[in-house]
Amino acid sequence: MKIAIIDDEQQEREHLTGMIESQLYAFSCTVGKIDAYGSAEEFLDVWKPCSYGLILLDIYMDGMDGIDTARKIRERDREARLVFCTTGNEFASESYEVDARYYLRKPVTEKAVKTMLDRLNLEEYELNRFLVLPDGQQVILRNIIYTEYYNHVVTIHNKKGADIRTRISQAEFEGLLREYPYFRSCSKGIVVNFYEVSDSRGSLFEMSNGEIIYLSRRKEKEVQGAYVDFCFERMRKEMRE
Repeated sequence: MKIAIIDDEQQEREHLTGMIESQLYAFSCTVGKIDAYGSAEEFLDVWKPCSYGLILLDIYMDGMDGIDTARKIRERDREARLVFCTTGNEFASESYEVDARYYLRKPVTEKAVKTMLDRLNLEEYELNRFLVLPDGQQVILRNIIYTEYYNHVVTIHNKKGADIRTRISQAEFEGLLREYPYFRSCSKGIVVNFYEVSDSRGSLFEMSNGEIIYLSRRKEKEVQGAYVDFCFERMRKEMRE
């Protein structure tokens, strides 16, 4: 999940970024990147619909304020979770208009960030997060078992539903998955979803559908190490629950 913070005060941006990173680690929630913007105009110049799962907006900013920025976002993106950062509660009606999910009162505290993330139910969000392929097809990320590339086409093997095929280079496809650390290229043209690994034995993974995926000798140590880290974080989360 990618997160955007829009605030015209650098100290506030850095403070909020640090607290969110800390709390997401505690939640064992996947976060690809947190981008911070000093103005709404800077954000809107580069923003694309569905590029951020969570957007935090300061209401009082020089130039376009947070409310108008949220309206612009909602014109093209109904899925992003919007959170307002403010010193007051006087924009309640506007927050309903743009479907804001939470208010963070300044000065923002670690406890407030923790409560926000809990209320937003990011685990549910991750389970339903989807990827838009260059040809317009959509695929739910956690539905993917593994993918394979052959002759300029990537085949996505899914837990539910038919396989999906899309014409794309392997490098471009891996770039789309880069922010999700549970996907890993384990051999030439093969990307696995760690959530769907049923068994790991030396140089191979047995996947949830019973298929065997072999790790290349060059990548074996790196991929196995990443899988061990993944399993540890998953176990740590389950113990907390």
